[in-house]
Amino acid sequence: MSQRIIQISDVPLPTPDPWADDAAGTRRCPACALVDPGKDRCRRCKEPLTRQIRQRKPITATMANLLVMLTGRGPLLIIIAAVYPPEGMGIVNPWSILLTLEAAIYVACGIGMALLRWRWTWFMTMAVMLLDSVIQIVFQYIFQGNALVPVAAVISNFMVLGMMLIVYDEVRIETAIIGMPPDYALPKTPQGSYNVGVEYSKLGQWYFAARLWQRAVALEHSEGRYRRALGTAYLHLGERGAAAHEIAAAHWLMPDDEQTRKLMKIVEAHVDAS
Repeated sequence: MSQRIIQISDVPLPTPDPWADDAAGTRRCPACALVDPGKDRCRRCKEPLTRQIRQRKPITATMANLLVMLTGRGPLLIIIAAVYPPEGMGIVNPWSILLTLEAAIYVACGIGMALLRWRWTWFMTMAVMLLDSVIQIVFQYIFQGNALVPVAAVISNFMVLGMMLIVYDEVRIETAIIGMPPDYALPKTPQGSYNVGVEYSKLGQWYFAARLWQRAVALEHSEGRYRRALGTAYLHLGERGAAAHEIAAAHWLMPDDEQTRKLMKIVEAHVDAS
């Protein structure tokens, strides 16, 4: 390990911010730093630009009524099908079999919506209700059973469908634009900025990582780890000149660091290729 004594005044100064000329409100892709990257996914790197916000919401009276109707619908119709079986058929008939299968599905859908985490259950329930109405009419046409069962099923389906439309906002998953916290919420220490930048880099959000590591370098530009990290982010973002400067600074500060040596070779390969 080198035992050099490094004077802070001798340390290479940080690279000028490559994005310093951005106008206020400029939006860049968190992964590749493309300006105006699009709406939901970046048009260059295809990384998501929004994230889903899943949070528990209180169950309102409307939602409670829906859950009661949804879970009670199946058993009620099964009882009707058993009490009024089609002529010439026993308790086990096409309607009772269909309704028994559906009852389990509706209970699962009700649990999913109660938890407000399974977004697909809302769409699945809507689809099953509509499909069941068609099947009930087809069954009645084929088997000529007691009309009370299909009529009760279709009416209950449309009642539940109406309730489903009312509670849509209660089970909807909101989306938000992926962005960095405001300045006042960011770490105030270089180590804190470095650590948050590492978390962003693990998510592949190299532009955000670069912004955090820029803060760390600005606060303590004699720390080789910060310079190496910032150079790595610049490499991922295609800022080769800035990357070369920061990695060279990291090598000056940590001449025996193996990671920095590897990065130096990568930079040199880019220079030779160009």
